[in-house]
This record gives sequence, C-alpha cells and structure tokens, in this order.
Amino acid sequence: MCGFRLKVVSMLQRGKFFEEDVNKVGTLWNWRCPPMYPIDILLEEHKLVDRVFEIIEKVRDKLEDKEEVPATVFWKIVDFIRGYADVIHHSKEEDILFDQMREHDEELSDDVQDNIAVLIEEHIEGLDYANEMHKGIRAYRRGDPDAREEILDAVNNYLKIMKPHFKMEEDDVFPAMVGVLSKEEKDKMKADFERFDEILGGKEVHKRYAKIVDELEKAF
Repeated sequence: MCGFRLKVVSMLQRGKFFEEDVNKVGTLWNWRCPPMYPIDILLEEHKLVDRVFEIIEKVRDKLEDKEEVPATVFWKIVDFIRGYADVIHHSKEEDILFDQMREHDEELSDDVQDNIAVLIEEHIEGLDYANEMHKGIRAYRRGDPDAREEILDAVNNYLKIMKPHFKMEEDDVFPAMVGVLSKEEKDKMKADFERFDEILGGKEVHKRYAKIVDELEKAF
C-alpha cells in the first residue's frame, strides 16, 4: 500500500472524512497508487523534514535550558532548511504541483484554493525565519549575549508555521490534488519532479541531506 493510500486510511480512522465525502474517498481509494507516485515523493520528503522538526525542538529545549549547542548543529539545520526544505521540496510544490492545480480552479473548493495561497506565503515566511536563525547563529559565534534569544525566536516561529503547514498539505491540498488531476497529469508531474531533482544533483543531493539528518540525530 502506497504512502498516500495509508494517509487516506489514517484520515478515515481519525474521522477526517464525513458522510458527504464518501464518494470522494471512494475515488481516492480506487486510484491506483504505484510506488513513488507524485504525492508519495512529496510525502517521503515530508518524512525527512519531520525528522528535522524533532531535532530543532531538541535544540530549542537545550537553548531554553541555557545549554551550549555546537555551531555546526545550527549550520546543518539552516543548510537543510534552505537547501532541502525550501529548494528541493517547496519548489516542487510551488512550481509543479500548485501550478498544475491552478488549471483546475473550477474543480477545487474555495478553501483549497485559499489554503494553497497560504502555503505559498508560509514557504516564504519559513525561509525568512531560517535566515533569521542564520543571522542569530553568526551573532552566537561572536559571543553576542542576545543571540540565544534571537535564535530561539526564529526557531519557535519556524516550528509554529511549518508543523501545521505540513498537516494542511497532507490533510487538505494533497487529497484535493488526487481528486482533480488525471492519470496523465500525475504521470507528467512525477516526471517533472524527477527531472527537477536531476537538475539539482539527482539521488546524490538527497543522500547528502539524508546524511546531514542522520548526523544531527546522532548528535542528540
């Protein structure tokens, strides 16, 4: 069973679908979901980012307890947010997924269209907070006494936006995408995702960021 179908099962178990959605759920369930279909690619990327959310929370706890955190940990987190979460992942959503969904505006609810606009704005805000982290880290290394609070503010704001952000995508926007796009459009999207990754370095760039996450987890 593919990742997205598992997500549908989970949503059913948690009561995320109601009676009026039965026909839509049937469409989702009957949709053939080959390995690494476009939504599965995005969900796999979410899993890696989720692991970094957990690391960031541990870093925040250490900062709040006045414990020292190696500068290398901060650099790796910022590198991951900028290079993986923003460039690799968010670019797929904005430049491929959302662009394709805009061609189906009449089939999408107003709520879904509004949520897509919110998601794009949150991508920008998330990157802004990563840049604030970077600024705070530079001050932290210089021994600035206010740097710890600057980093904490940036970290808390980033988590406050991006954790619910993923939930909105997985519970609302991704299911809507499955419901409106044709098999041909999904096939093209998968190919576009793969082509985009190749431009950035293919599997090697994904391995690089997976290694960074492994290293961060070992540090905590």
